[in-house]
Parts: sequence; structure tokens; C-alpha cells
Amino acid sequence: MGVNYLAISAVCTVLSFVGLRCWTELSLDKLRSQGLIGENFLNPENGNRALELLLGSYATVALLVNFLFNVFVLLNLCLKTIFFAKLYPSETRKLVERLINYVVYKGTFLPLVIPPTIFQAGLWSIWLTVLCSLKMFQALARDRLERLNTSPAAMPWTYFRVYSVLLLVLSIDLFWIRLCLEVYRTMSSSMYLLLFFEPLSIAFETMQAMLVHGFQLLEIWFHHSAGNSENCQRLKLFDTMMAGSLGEWKGILIRNLGFTLDMATLLMALGHYVHIWWLHGMAFHLVDAILFLNLRVNIFLYSPFGTCCEFCQF
Repeated sequence: MGVNYLAISAVCTVLSFVGLRCWTELSLDKLRSQGLIGENFLNPENGNRALELLLGSYATVALLVNFLFNVFVLLNLCLKTIFFAKLYPSETRKLVERLINYVVYKGTFLPLVIPPTIFQAGLWSIWLTVLCSLKMFQALARDRLERLNTSPAAMPWTYFRVYSVLLLVLSIDLFWIRLCLEVYRTMSSSMYLLLFFEPLSIAFETMQAMLVHGFQLLEIWFHHSAGNSENCQRLKLFDTMMAGSLGEWKGILIRNLGFTLDMATLLMALGHYVHIWWLHGMAFHLVDAILFLNLRVNIFLYSPFGTCCEFCQF
């Protein structure tokens, strides 16, 4: 019997909420007994004073962060259950590998340029956590869609349910870019340009996946509609006409727009490391050598130049 991570996460979330509530009530009683706050929390001045004193405690902050993290994990598990149901062993293995690699490659060098303050640590931890979640859902959707492509019994609704994950990832990612823009406008520091490279990279990569698998979704829908006995005579001619047109547009768009999105993804990945390198200073120490190696890894990882050469041969 497999482990029900959703139930475990729900229990942990409830326990973290109960712990936060109990600690808050004990802290408020202690503050009242010391005469630091009044009894009426409807008074804005008294409420703000109580909130300031509560957040001044490291224990309160730790319990609050623990509760928010448990809520975030529970939300991710709920979305995983809704869109993917149960993961295959190969998908789980790839997910863990990608998560570790993403945190290592994207989070290792941030302490080189981020000031060692609680605010900065919290801000960039939230940034990395959200992007890890978006990246993992995007990767899961691509893996599941590729698996469905090889299944002749794939239904349009099943394919669209997984495809909608890409739509959700892109929507949240665009909203996250807007929040990053507000932070950048408020802080007005070149360091906060780092907020944009990875969300933009995820956006371009997601749009590329939507382009490729969107055509596949249309093909599955056409074939399924043509196979319906009630609509077979009416849609047979339409399906035949659309197949050639769809195949032609599919080749053109994937070859041109897909390559453009691939290049944009590569540029954002390189921009992330180059900007860290620029903020850190090019002193050519061991860290700079590792950054340079990461640049080379990204170039060979995406390798759109080789793809371009293949396209040019046609």
C-alpha cells in the first residue's frame, strides 16, 4: 500500500495551524499580563502594536513560516492529484532528480550576491520555492503528455486535463512576473533583475510545450470526432481537409516559432548566470570558474544552434 502523502500533508497543515494558534493565544495573554497591549484588538493602534510584538518573536515567525509552507505543499499535492492522479515511478524519479538539480543550479549562487539579511533570505527563498513548483509541474505535464502521445487509446479529455497544467503554469508565471516587477520598481536595484530571468525562461519553455502539444491535442480531437459513429459521415471530409492543413501549419510554427522560443529560453538561462557573475565581480576565482562551467552546461543543454542547423537542411 502506497503512502498517502496528501493525507499526511493535510494532517501536518492542521497541526501547524493548531500550534500557531495556541502559541499566538499564549503570547497575547502574556503581553496583556505585562500591560504591553490592551484588551480591544478592534482598536487599530492596539492591533498594530500586538501584531508588531508577535512578529518580533522568532518563535512566532518560525511557526508562521512552517504553517505557510505546509499550506503550500498541501496545495501542490492537491493540484497534482487533480491533474495527474497517481504518478508513475519513472515520473517520480525524474521529478526528484529535476528538483535537486534545479535547486543546486539556480539556488547555489544566489548567496554570492544577496545581502545576508532576514528579509532578503525570505524574499529569495519564496522566489525559489515558487519557481521550483512551477518548473516541476511544467516538467510533469510534458512527461505525461509525451506518454499520452504514445498511447493510441488517449482520450481528448484526458489529454486536455494534462494540457491545462501548462495553461495554469503560464498564468501563474505571468502573475509572478508582475509581482517581481512591482518588487523591482519598489527596490530600484540592479540585483533584483535576477527576479526576472527564471520566470521568463519558464514562460518561454511553457509556451513552446503548449505549441507542440497543442497541435497534438487538435489531432487527437479530430481523430476522436471522426471516429464517433454519429458524426463520422459529417466530419470525415472535414477531418481529411484539416489534416493536411494542420500538418503544414504544425511544421511551420514548430520549426520557426518553436526555435525562437527555444532561443529565448537559452538567453534567459544564460542571462541568469551572467548577471550573477556581473554582480559578484569577474575576479576569476573558483566560483567564477564554476559559473563559467554552468554557462557551458546551459548552452549544451538547450543546444538550439544544432536544431537550427537541422532545420536549415530541409
